[in-house]
Amino acid sequence: MSMITRMPPARCAVLHAVTTRAELVAAFAELYPAGWQALQAQDPGELGAVVAIYHRIGDPELVLSAGVEVRADFEPQPPLACIDLGACEAGRIEHFGPYVFDDFRRTQAELDTFLKQQGRVTRGIVIERYLTVPDDEPDQSKWHTEIWLPLE
Repeated sequence: MSMITRMPPARCAVLHAVTTRAELVAAFAELYPAGWQALQAQDPGELGAVVAIYHRIGDPELVLSAGVEVRADFEPQPPLACIDLGACEAGRIEHFGPYVFDDFRRTQAELDTFLKQQGRVTRGIVIERYLTVPDDEPDQSKWHTEIWLPLE
């Protein structure tokens, strides 16, 4: 179900990339392990959800950041960058199913439609919070993701 709510604040340690839809899976396969390796060297403490932040979804270019939520006082060091998310009004929708770009975009389109019906304008950023660890849940239909669209 789509809703408008306050997105809680979250600090994220991320790596940035510019890729294409065709290369997205390969980009994530490189970014997440590299980010994890960099985090382990920095002793981040307890980690939150894995995130993907789409700064621009173009055709064919995607500008994105991939990483993980970290504690509020953690200052990631290069090659990681810090992005502070949330603490703003946003549209939110739940997605259940495989981590497939086109499936996420269909779910996001439902949220976009709802927000337009409410007369709301998004900032153009898409945030995906992956709440299920695939290694812990073999049934892809149960994989849970939140999709957030920060609002103007």
